[in-house]
Amino acid sequence: MMNFETKYLIRWGIPGWVFILFSYVTYLSFGHKLFLGTEFTLTQLLGIMIPLGFIGIVLGYLMHQMYFSVNWIFSKQSSKILQKILFIIDDEEKITGIDNYKFDPHKAYFMLEYHWQKELLIQDEKQREYIAERYRYMLTTIHGLGALLISIALSLISVCVIMLFNGHNRFSVILVFVLLYLGFSVWKGFGYYSENLIYFQANFINAFHKKELKKPNNRERIEIK
Repeated sequence: MMNFETKYLIRWGIPGWVFILFSYVTYLSFGHKLFLGTEFTLTQLLGIMIPLGFIGIVLGYLMHQMYFSVNWIFSKQSSKILQKILFIIDDEEKITGIDNYKFDPHKAYFMLEYHWQKELLIQDEKQREYIAERYRYMLTTIHGLGALLISIALSLISVCVIMLFNGHNRFSVILVFVLLYLGFSVWKGFGYYSENLIYFQANFINAFHKKELKKPNNRERIEIK
């Protein structure tokens, strides 16, 4: 049986649910009725919420893929990150293989990631677990913020399209300003965590090269006299 963690569904669902919430609330603000009319039972309400929940997860997953496509595959983001990391690393020449792909930034970045993972494998287990968990947390946060930024942008487009066909009211204008504020906040958070991860990874690579994190063998031995 597949062991699928709930946290992945929530992570994928948040961008989709945000899009549905802002779009649907804007739609209702112009006096349009709910799908089942103005009055409905609890069973009918659950009948709406459950499908919307699954639809939100699907939309959120697609927004994650859009984020990766826009920010990584079809951009030079990997090249920019690579240059920033190499600028901080003291012994750049110890990372072999990058020069072979100087005209292919994606593969050069892959070589940096390979070097990072290789160095992690030879660290003390507790140190390795801490570094890997911290790295995973920041990377997950960055990707989550990136997908949320896509969601907010699409929500803003959706709200504007609804306003285009229905005019505008005070509530819909407020929603536009809320989305603009949220978009700016998420964008700043995305930039903050991205820079944080770059310095985290680069400085730990420096520590790997300088052998600052390895335990001397004699510290593992306890002699009882």
